[in-house]
Parts: sequence; C-alpha cells; structure tokens
Amino acid sequence: MVYLDEYELAGSNFYWNRLDTYDLTRNELIAIGIENDRVMVHEDIITPLIEADKKFRNAGYRIYIKDGFRSKELYELIYKKRVNKFGKEATDKLLNMSLMPHSTGRSVDVSLIDIRTGKEPSLRNGKDGIDAVFVDFYKNKKDETSIDYQNLQELLINTMENHGFRLGSLREYFHFDYRPETDKNY
Repeated sequence: MVYLDEYELAGSNFYWNRLDTYDLTRNELIAIGIENDRVMVHEDIITPLIEADKKFRNAGYRIYIKDGFRSKELYELIYKKRVNKFGKEATDKLLNMSLMPHSTGRSVDVSLIDIRTGKEPSLRNGKDGIDAVFVDFYKNKKDETSIDYQNLQELLINTMENHGFRLGSLREYFHFDYRPETDKNY
C-alpha cells in the first residue's frame, strides 16, 4: 500500500475526520493501524488515478479520494459503530461486509474539488436521504439543482470508468473498484 499524497493526489481518511459522526476515538483507529488522515491505496491504482485526475482538471476539478484502503479490522469496527448508531438495516445498505472491497486497496470513494474555489461541490442533497447516494437518483428530476447533481455524478462515474474503475456492487455514485478487465457498468 502507498499513500496518495506521495503522488500529489488529494484525499483524506474518511473515518479519521468523522470521529464524532461514528462515535469513534483516535485511539480506536490508532489501535488498528490508522495514525492520521492520509489515504492509502494499492500501488496498482496510482497511475489510473493520476490519469483520471488529469481528465477532471480539464473539466475544472481535481479528484479527491475520501476513502481508500480499509483493513478488515476497520471494517469490523465501523460496522459495529454504525449498527449502534444507525441500525443494522441502514448499515447493511451502505457497508458491504461480505466483500469488504476496500480491504484490497483497489477500491476508492471519490469526490471532486473545484479548482477555482478549492471546495468540494455538492454531488447530492443530504436532505434527500440515503437513496441519494445511489446512481441515477436525480436522473429524471427536472429542477436545476437535481440536473446539476446528476451531471456531476455522471462526470465522476464516466471519468472513473474510462480509467478502468467500475461502480461497486452497492452502486453508490462515488464508490469505485479498479477492475479494468470487466465491462463498464454504468
């Protein structure tokens, strides 16, 4: 595993930065090997991520990796914490405990950073609930904001797919597994 920032790719460790949201402590994360908010991934996906970042730059954005490698210990800790806070049904909808795709280091959760503002554009409305994290939630909506969300999600998905990444089995618009040998799935 390698750190993204060593390759000038932007990102931060999702759980390190959301301790309160998931009732975590830094000591719990440190105990399972997470010592800071740096993102690790398998070295095999560095080049495709760099190439995707170049395409995003052409559109006025940078790639921003919100989560990369997760050890099985982190999966188990997060599962327990999420079930306690959000319930088993909601947790099972978002956390794939059978495959644990992030444990390979070849899965990433991706967002964008607007080059002009340095801020992350909103890719969904949090008030739309959990369903808004899945592909095409905004596809048939006619209001301008929903159209903007759908366009940004499609930019994200199409760019990642053109660089060998595929949507994960849960079909969240931001989760990608590096599987260039398989057909595009959006």
